Amino acid sequence: MEFSYDTGIYIEGDKKIEGQVILSQHKLYLKDSKGDIAQTYIPLEKIERIRKVKGGLEVNVRPSLAYRYTAFIKGKSKRMSELAEEIVKRRGLKKKFLRNEWIEEVQ
Repeated sequence: MEFSYDTGIYIEGDKKIEGQVILSQHKLYLKDSKGDIAQTYIPLEKIERIRKVKGGLEVNVRPSLAYRYTAFIKGKSKRMSELAEEIVKRRGLKKKFLRNEWIEEVQ
C-alpha cells in the first residue's frame, strides 16, 4: 500500500531530485513518470529523527552504525505535516518538548 503526498523535492548533499513523494509500508521515496527513483529511498526503520522545517521535513537517517545522513523533503506544508505524522506513528518516534521534532527513543 502506497500513499502519495503530492510533488516534492528530495535534497541530500548536492543531490536535488524532484518527483511525487510516496510513503509505502517500508520506505519513503520519490517517484517520477519513469517510475521509482532509487536514490531517494529512505527505509522507515532507519529513520532516527524527523524535524519540521519551513517548507518541508528534515529526516535524519542511520542506514548502518558507521554511516548517517540528513535528507530534506520539501513540499506543500500541509502535506509534509501529514507525512511527518504518519512516519511518527509508524516508527513510534517521541516528540521533543516544545519543538516540531521527533526522535527515536533509545532503550
